[in-house]
Amino acid sequence: MMDRTTKREVVITGLGPVTSIGVGNDAFWRGLTGGKSSVKRRRLPVDLGREDEFYLASMDDASGATTAHREFLEQNDYGGYRDLGYALAAVDLALKDARLEYDRDDNSIGVIQAFEAPGMERAVAMMFETCAMSAAPDAGPVGLYEMLAPYFYKSQSFMYVHAMAKAFGFHGFSTSVHNACSSGAFALEVAAQHIRSGAADIMIIAGGEAFETGVRMEWFRKLGLYSTDGTMRPFSQEPAGFFCGEGAAGLVVESSESAARRGVQPYAQYVGGAFAQQGWKQSIPDVRAKRLSGVISRTLRLCEASGEKIDLVVPHGAAAPLSDGYEAACLKEAIGKHAAHAVATAFKPAVGHLLAAGVLVELSAALLSMRHRLIPATRYTDAKCHQLPIPLVTEPQEREIKSLLKLSTGFTGHDAATLFRRVD
Repeated sequence: MMDRTTKREVVITGLGPVTSIGVGNDAFWRGLTGGKSSVKRRRLPVDLGREDEFYLASMDDASGATTAHREFLEQNDYGGYRDLGYALAAVDLALKDARLEYDRDDNSIGVIQAFEAPGMERAVAMMFETCAMSAAPDAGPVGLYEMLAPYFYKSQSFMYVHAMAKAFGFHGFSTSVHNACSSGAFALEVAAQHIRSGAADIMIIAGGEAFETGVRMEWFRKLGLYSTDGTMRPFSQEPAGFFCGEGAAGLVVESSESAARRGVQPYAQYVGGAFAQQGWKQSIPDVRAKRLSGVISRTLRLCEASGEKIDLVVPHGAAAPLSDGYEAACLKEAIGKHAAHAVATAFKPAVGHLLAAGVLVELSAALLSMRHRLIPATRYTDAKCHQLPIPLVTEPQEREIKSLLKLSTGFTGHDAATLFRRVD
């Protein structure tokens, strides 16, 4: 183990995108750059006896992501838990991408999960089915507790951490991060701190999302945040709101010394980040305090970086008026006059909003952009009519990306800014 007083560099060596536009790095990249879309209307239950339609970037069962770990899921009573299944597939892809071999019985690899509501979709769907069964005219006594208790027990976050550790034989520090849409950024920082401390060489981060009900989407719709036309136009003068997406992403994060020993070329160094809690409202940002501006400035200061050196900004870009305006204003205040070289692109219009797993999916896209030296376009937003203080890429742009800034601003006020540098 390294001397704990030594500040170790943290690098990302494996990506595992499982998305509606492609599973695995190659297919995901083709989907991003080729304009592929899987957004369609899905009819889902929102209450007992009531269904409705929602636009959703849906996973295709033919992708194989739902069946990759079917035997493990069924043997451990997780059959039908698609969010967990997607996350397991994502970890598998990330491990293979990083060419990581390890002793399943003796290792200190940890896993940090970033789910918004692990297992909850399955539990609520079963509740609807069970209640409908008990309300049927000819139904006999139905033991609601006996039927539903296992599903709600599995919605506790430690159960998913256990399942992922068991599936892959991870035995190190493991935990969950639930910081709304910014969960992936917070999870990365937790993993990085663990590596920098010398407590571990390798950490795995994963999160997934799937929808069996429209309960959460109905909540977004009642708030006026959900897309009504199946498009997402981030930073547009007339944003349409967001639609959700299914899928997952996994990252292999390790010390640079570990990557060098294994002879693996990292995608990038995670230089560091800054984080804040607004302590304001559940679903709208505190636009007066502009705490994200301070988060961006602290990130640059902690990382000994400057706005002039940033090549690409990947904003949260949720296509919600207040959220987009808040993000644009904070970016302008923090680096607007310095970031003459930077451009921005947003990935949610391509894959949907994957909630807690969204940062991990979008970071995978950004790191692939860095490796391919190509920035995919932001879909649906007019390049001349956007709110950002830096140019928004609306056509694919060949560009060398040495420095990348990823922003996230989640519900209940979780703000994050993380900085990455290419490793040559």
